[in-house]
Amino acid sequence: MYTADAKVFFEPKSIAIVGASPRADNMGRVILSNLKSKYKGELFVVNPKYDYIEGLRSYRSLNEIDKDVDLVVVAVNAALTPSVLEDAGKKGVRGAIIFSGGFAETGTEEGIRLQEEVVSIAKRYSMRILGPNCIGVYNSANGVDTFFLPEERMRRPRPGPIAIISQSGALLATLMDWAAANNVGISKAINFGNKVDIDEIDSLNYLAGASDVKVILMYLEGVTKGRELVDAIRKVTYGSRKPVLVLKGGRTAEGSRATLSHTASIAGSYDVFKEAMSEANAIVVEDLQEMFDAAKVLSSGALPRSPRVAVITNSGGHGVIATDNLVSRGLQVPQPSQATLDALKGLFPQRVSLRNPFDLTGDARPEQVELVAETLLSNNDADALLLVALVQPPTMDLNKTFDTIINVRKRHPDLPLAVVTIGASYGEKLAEMLEAAGIPTFEFPDRAARALSDLWKCRLCVEAESNSNDTMPTVNSSAAELVNNIIARAIKEGRNKLLEDESLEVLRAYGIPVADYCTAVDEDDVKSCAQGLGFPLVMKVISPDIIHKSDVGGVVLNINSVDEATSAYMSILSNVRLRAPHADVRGVLLQKMVRDGYEVMVGGARDPQFGPIVTFGLGGLLVELVSDIAMRLAPVGLKQALQMISTTRAYTLLKGYRGMQRANLESVAEIISRLSILLYNHLPIKEVDINPVLARIEQATAVDARIIVGGG
Repeated sequence: MYTADAKVFFEPKSIAIVGASPRADNMGRVILSNLKSKYKGELFVVNPKYDYIEGLRSYRSLNEIDKDVDLVVVAVNAALTPSVLEDAGKKGVRGAIIFSGGFAETGTEEGIRLQEEVVSIAKRYSMRILGPNCIGVYNSANGVDTFFLPEERMRRPRPGPIAIISQSGALLATLMDWAAANNVGISKAINFGNKVDIDEIDSLNYLAGASDVKVILMYLEGVTKGRELVDAIRKVTYGSRKPVLVLKGGRTAEGSRATLSHTASIAGSYDVFKEAMSEANAIVVEDLQEMFDAAKVLSSGALPRSPRVAVITNSGGHGVIATDNLVSRGLQVPQPSQATLDALKGLFPQRVSLRNPFDLTGDARPEQVELVAETLLSNNDADALLLVALVQPPTMDLNKTFDTIINVRKRHPDLPLAVVTIGASYGEKLAEMLEAAGIPTFEFPDRAARALSDLWKCRLCVEAESNSNDTMPTVNSSAAELVNNIIARAIKEGRNKLLEDESLEVLRAYGIPVADYCTAVDEDDVKSCAQGLGFPLVMKVISPDIIHKSDVGGVVLNINSVDEATSAYMSILSNVRLRAPHADVRGVLLQKMVRDGYEVMVGGARDPQFGPIVTFGLGGLLVELVSDIAMRLAPVGLKQALQMISTTRAYTLLKGYRGMQRANLESVAEIISRLSILLYNHLPIKEVDINPVLARIEQATAVDARIIVGGG
């Protein structure tokens, strides 16, 4: 916002804590204790009431410190915060962390005023702000730890490849504590609370270049700069080749209201959010358990080379559940090679299944598990291993089972490995031993399968290519001015919906093929239009006051001559005068009827956080009966538009279902792309619905369109 990035928070050369006191429960005192034990830079304390705190001189003010201060930790209440920031600004401080609540998240006038004052001071001095209402920053590399929770209440995890960005401070604290308990390595973490300045985008920009960060976990509630967020994640996933996993809070209307009171943000459509994250090449996780489980397998830093997973189990049921979950999540459970079968043949009783999943039965021994694993891996039959190791049977000695798994890990350090171990005594003990050795364990096979699935998604993310070289169709240079004039006229008249002929004119201006049409305001116009268009025709009343034209007799179909057209014109006017006497009738639309083709829908809207989106799916009546919608952020190129089509049920029809005629998919894709450009170019367009688009072998044609506009 004011300077280049968030580096000053993660890598300050000096820190001053304002508001620390000798009291054990004082927030600043806890932060001071945390920093004293590990922080490698210079540390200062500011509190005019004391001479020394924890052996450090306590300065009366920031200005009394005779050295440069990079970062100020503001551990005072909301009312005192502006004066501290004023001193910090005069001192030349580059960044400040504000922990206290009592700002805009309260919804009170005073809270909002204080937050605005904080922002004003920061702008005046070009000082970056983290918070308010946050717990700050953690960096294992240099000992920066501003979390105001003592070590005995929130253990710090070991250093590792994972970084965490969290809008919720409490969630971040529990995740860090959990990571420590489960031996998951965390390198960096940040919580930005009300994010008046530093936010998820600044955090991503910094972490993209952090050499000790290989994976980023994010928890977000409200998103205020959607397109910037997408661009920032793309730089991480496509540029730095680091996977990003995202959990979104506020997915429902009730959840959104909770995020407003919690972080002064408004959450938008979850479907749009998921699509935006997909386009950014991020992985959306559905709950905390999935995020935690993914963190376990990601902590090893190993990504699978392929989706092939070997399942070895001493419980048939658990093996079946694991296999079902792996396959349903897009992974493969392939059968072993002949070399593996030949090597294992004769070494096991007939009851043992030498197929994947490998069920070694309830009397399996640890050395048998190791033998199967080593044989599979030496023959390159799998690129990940899911091991169900139930240690309740007496043949599965606890220590030998542990040694077996450790041996596999030592021989194959880059192999993704997930172990399922269940039980209150022996199972818990094995899990504890394995976790301490850095091997992820899970209580249930479905959780292990989901974690391996997320690991494979990370591999796909690292290898994915962006659509930056996609082709955009060209648009006539006069199109924008024409469309702007139509929209301006509607808004000036107090209309938020374009008339049907206006909507068709807008589409045609952007090169979207529309069924031939003509507007008539009198009988002579009707005759001229009918002769020019040919037959059959449909005629519709044009009026800003009539929404459902058929209900007032304002639509006539299958007109096959000029005489029928003039008769239909008189009938429409008569019907409207009778059923909608006060309607403002602007004329009648005559349109060539297009009979053949598959009915699809192309539409779009303007999301409050991510801007214009374009949609595609089955059209006509099916749009309301069948949930078959693909969406993308606008604008989209022709390649992306074809990808959209291929993800829908409509694609099965369009490519020629059971010998039926194939539609021109490229023509449909061009309509999608051109509509997306229209939405992107014209901010006042709020919604577009082209339904139906008739997709035929020659080309796709827009038949009916609805466009909603608004100011701004």
